[in-house]
Amino acid sequence: MTTKKDKPLLNRTLFDWVLRGKRLYQILLLVAILSIVFLRIVPLEIQKRLVNDVLASGDMSRLFMYCMVYLGAVLLASGLKFVINGLQTLIGEHATADMRREMYRHILSLPLAFFRKTQPGTVVTSLVNELATTGTFVGVAVAIPLVNILSLVAFAGYLIWLNPLLGLVTLSVYPFVLVVVPKVQ
Repeated sequence: MTTKKDKPLLNRTLFDWVLRGKRLYQILLLVAILSIVFLRIVPLEIQKRLVNDVLASGDMSRLFMYCMVYLGAVLLASGLKFVINGLQTLIGEHATADMRREMYRHILSLPLAFFRKTQPGTVVTSLVNELATTGTFVGVAVAIPLVNILSLVAFAGYLIWLNPLLGLVTLSVYPFVLVVVPKVQ
């Protein structure tokens, strides 16, 4: 039985590279994503409370506190977005380096006849340029879909929590959008 390390380079999928990345970075990325999704809901709740608690009642004593919480959530979410981008880059760069090492080992195992037929520039280009895009994809393959899906679920949950009927009516548009928008594009 072959392990992922023993699996030939050419038989690996992109998902193999995504899943074999640095676990610590991926766990930190997951924590940052969960945090940023939560922090995106906080400003919505603060806006609701500003209108309902402060403006409707005329009680301005909580205005400063709500404004600070709002500002803190927005700044913290922005900082976490920076952290997420950094972690995506680290994961992608580590994947690119691993792919280049594997490709280099594969190239060294090729017969000498291959090098007589192939120009050296083609081999170098494969090692340098072509793997960079793949490594970048590996870095963002988990984060971007996870942020989008969790944000949708969090906003949907928040909408339904505020007003179940209005939330469900609002969300009923999404299946239509998912079908029509790709066709229009």
